[in-house]
Amino acid sequence: MSNSPRILIYGASGYTGKLVAECLAQRDMPFYFAGRNQDKLEASLAIVEERLGRKAPATIVQAANSREELLPWFDKVEVVINVAGPFMQLAWPVVETCLEANCHYLDTTGEQDFVIAVRDQYGKAFAEKNLLLSPANSYMWCAGALAAEVTLETEGVDSLDLTYQINDALPSQASTKSFLRMVNNPQYLLKNNEMIEWQGDRHFTITVPHMSQPALALPWSGGCEPVWYEHDERVRNCKVLTAFGDEIIEGVVGLIHRFNKESVGMNQAQKEELTNQFGDEMTPAEPPKDSPDIHRTVITCIGQGRQVTTVFPLSLNAPYTFTGEICTEASERLLNGELKAVGFQSAAGAFGHRELIEKFHKLGYMNNPWL
Repeated sequence: MSNSPRILIYGASGYTGKLVAECLAQRDMPFYFAGRNQDKLEASLAIVEERLGRKAPATIVQAANSREELLPWFDKVEVVINVAGPFMQLAWPVVETCLEANCHYLDTTGEQDFVIAVRDQYGKAFAEKNLLLSPANSYMWCAGALAAEVTLETEGVDSLDLTYQINDALPSQASTKSFLRMVNNPQYLLKNNEMIEWQGDRHFTITVPHMSQPALALPWSGGCEPVWYEHDERVRNCKVLTAFGDEIIEGVVGLIHRFNKESVGMNQAQKEELTNQFGDEMTPAEPPKDSPDIHRTVITCIGQGRQVTTVFPLSLNAPYTFTGEICTEASERLLNGELKAVGFQSAAGAFGHRELIEKFHKLGYMNNPWL
């Protein structure tokens, strides 16, 4: 591996940015640690190095979220990992500059509307340059795509019903703002080859095989799995629900009702500002790093077809740290020339679900259904 950085993390001083940096550093992969605020970058890199117990192979870069300031740095690298959200509000200059600079684009978004928009606006252009445009290289919604691909190995399956369930959720500040803006926008599932809207102002009671009691769940933006499979001839139906604990789900539904009242007459920019305000109220400080012994999760994928029903549970731990590992694994495979499909792709589509599951199992994050 070259000592010159070929990877840049943008928005690196945030909660997820530090985890991505830590995972890259553990593999001794040099990177630019980039963002808008020099003091925050220096303080955040110090936290990363404290966790590592040594110096990280990182170079701090201060750059505003604009083409003019990003382009000189993107010209130096091959992979950009964008962790600056909410993505619908902030990511467009990063995507556009990646395309101009011929960089692969990865991000950690959970916002379904952004994923649809970036696919439709830039998927073809990235493919024409043999570049990867891969949003949601994160627990949500990469893990569901991995579970879905395992399920689709069963002949005859054409419908996917996914649930995410996590113990003791710790949403970061940026994640809180992202999911609050997205739950107050239209959220879609795939039904009979058409994207239709969820009822977004209520929770749903679900049952999952590994729990003895039912749980409350939300579409949580609708998920990216319906987007990954919207134009996939294998899949006719796909929906996703997420259970983060009944108290959190009830609190978010309350905020949705509050939003519906307070946003009457607002334009889109004002609505976005309101959900940012809600996010600051809900998560005023950065949570501690997640733990594999506390923050455990199961993504259950039920597959159905005309003559078959199958269930696959993907067990996983420390989902935020796992997000850092996804970005790192994707970056390493890109630099090693292991990209399987260009343009708009999930991590599973870009690198192969079997390959990723086997690697993440070895790293201690998830079960391996083939062992």
